[in-house]
Amino acid sequence: MSKMNDLDLRLNEAENQLDQAKDAIHSIRELLSSNQDAVPCDGQPKRNTFEDKVTVRKMLAKKSAEGYTAQVKELLHKFGAEKLSDVDPNDYEDLYYSAEGLGQ
Repeated sequence: MSKMNDLDLRLNEAENQLDQAKDAIHSIRELLSSNQDAVPCDGQPKRNTFEDKVTVRKMLAKKSAEGYTAQVKELLHKFGAEKLSDVDPNDYEDLYYSAEGLGQ
């Protein structure tokens, strides 16, 4: 009887592992299908503007904390903005590198 219980336990473990593998495959397929939509016809990946904005915000906050608050405000004005949310998302990369150069 104990051999049957042991086999039943092993079978249950194998079924659980199979279910986990199926879930992982499903998740990977969802990621792959969502990434296909993210690739435009020109072959360049689309940028995630939310993540870019967060990255730029961190750089601006860092430079402001280092004592370059006036320069950060001036830089935002150069991009036609009073605050980061007013900046055109297409300018995030240029703004980031411009801010990175403050104080160097």
